[in-house]
Amino acid sequence: MAKLEQHIAEFLGDDPRKHYFVACSGGVDSMVLVHILHKLGKRISVLHVNYMLRGEDSERDQELVERVCQQKGITAHVKRVDFNRYLASSGGNLQDEARKVRYKYFENFKLKENICIVLAQHADDQVETFFLNLSRNAGIMGLACMLPEHKGYLRPLLPFTKDEVRNYALENDVLWREDVSNASNKYSRNKLRNVLIPELEQTVPSIKESVLTLVKVFQATQKELHDKLQPIKIAILNSQKLSFEQYDLMDEYDQLELLRQLEIPASILSEFAKLRSAEKGRMIPVSHQTFRTIIREDGYFFFQKEEGFTILPQLHIEEVNELPTVFTKHELYVDPLKIKGEIAVRRWKEGDRMKPIGMKGSKLISDILSDAKIPHHARHLQMVVHDDEKILWCVGLSVSREATSKLTDDNLQLKIRLI
Repeated sequence: MAKLEQHIAEFLGDDPRKHYFVACSGGVDSMVLVHILHKLGKRISVLHVNYMLRGEDSERDQELVERVCQQKGITAHVKRVDFNRYLASSGGNLQDEARKVRYKYFENFKLKENICIVLAQHADDQVETFFLNLSRNAGIMGLACMLPEHKGYLRPLLPFTKDEVRNYALENDVLWREDVSNASNKYSRNKLRNVLIPELEQTVPSIKESVLTLVKVFQATQKELHDKLQPIKIAILNSQKLSFEQYDLMDEYDQLELLRQLEIPASILSEFAKLRSAEKGRMIPVSHQTFRTIIREDGYFFFQKEEGFTILPQLHIEEVNELPTVFTKHELYVDPLKIKGEIAVRRWKEGDRMKPIGMKGSKLISDILSDAKIPHHARHLQMVVHDDEKILWCVGLSVSREATSKLTDDNLQLKIRLI
């Protein structure tokens, strides 16, 4: 029993600034965790979610948690959810949706400085998670299962079995309540826990130990992948670029890990691979809080953010009586007699054409951008100045011969100013 307490003391360390919020259902695992952290003198609070699914039993779970916290002088935060009503409106799998609700609630506390969420999963939970993820064809990350510490969540009981935790509770008079729904084989995890794993143990008594050994191997492999891809992830977040040279050195596991670290769904992996051999300018949409698309450029992928350029620049028009000796592409002088209607500025669009100085005929704006080697991810920012009939100026790149002034007076000078 001292071994369990000693491990948790060493696992948590002695940082006095840390505030531990224990996710506590009222079951034996989480109640043992509350007991030990309180005994160790840690600064703790308790988080309890009452899904109101089991009538009086749900209420008694909450009452036990609150009563024990009151006795120990621990602050208890309780979230009550009418989960049957929630599922009726949102749909989905009960256990999956309950987990989402629970973790969303935890995140409200985890965002605060020096706060960690402590979870009571143990070695038996780890074995069940391994088989569940194996059945879902999970990758290395899935088979690495639960980490002792990950993104502000701590799992100090992972080295200990359910029996060890229960024995500690009995030896130390820890109060807990049994969740009768754990006996139901309606859910995949319960079926694994109550039927499949016990049957495997009859044939292979060491099956749990073997699985936990495999999990350690996968966790070590996952850590290597994480450390390998972390610098590339950081570079992408800073530059929005991934060179083909780097990408071509990646295998599928590397690519999956990179997407995971970028928090981009792994479902785009095949499209990501196709983009490598696609023509320049091809893109794929991504579901991400920062990135909107991944665009194939010349020699690299560009991770396009949400367009921030929503306000058009200001077009400044001034009458001038003389022309400069040297013309540039950053300003335009036009003959007002050649202008039809109003002069305005807008973003270019596909199909736009103009008649550039120095060539016969017209040219697509898209070809002007290509000749200027403007990368595809930046082309949406390109502005054109036009009147009611024609494009006068592809700003910064090309001017039209159709309205340029040849007079020394009575000209209009056009300039673009960013607001």
